[in-house]
Amino acid sequence: MSTFHLLDANGHPVEVNVDEVLAIRPTSNGPEFHTKHGVFYYPTTLEEFQALLGEAGFERLDRGNLVNMTHAKSFDKKSRKVYFEDPWTSGSFFATVSEANTHKVMHLVKEESSSYQKAPKGLFWSRNRT
Repeated sequence: MSTFHLLDANGHPVEVNVDEVLAIRPTSNGPEFHTKHGVFYYPTTLEEFQALLGEAGFERLDRGNLVNMTHAKSFDKKSRKVYFEDPWTSGSFFATVSEANTHKVMHLVKEESSSYQKAPKGLFWSRNRT
């Protein structure tokens, strides 16, 4: 038996069995799923999708995205972008992160490797003690 992940009248996530759906009515706010137990709604905004998918690990990182944090691999603090591969390239897919939400991705910051090199042997003089 298949299920839909929908929202109830209060915006709470619910699972509705396909067999229970009597009719689907299109509205200007998205489709309504009518069942014997009430009317349910398909999410149409990021806020509604966050209510539906929040428990699955999705986070709102910017006003224009909802990110599945289980796939986020690295975060660039300078550009405030979260990447889904590590290391990333200029062509890598990313999602932007608002300044207010950087705390949600700081655990993804990678330590930059040191640019210091070991001094070649014999570069520094030493005293020979006899």
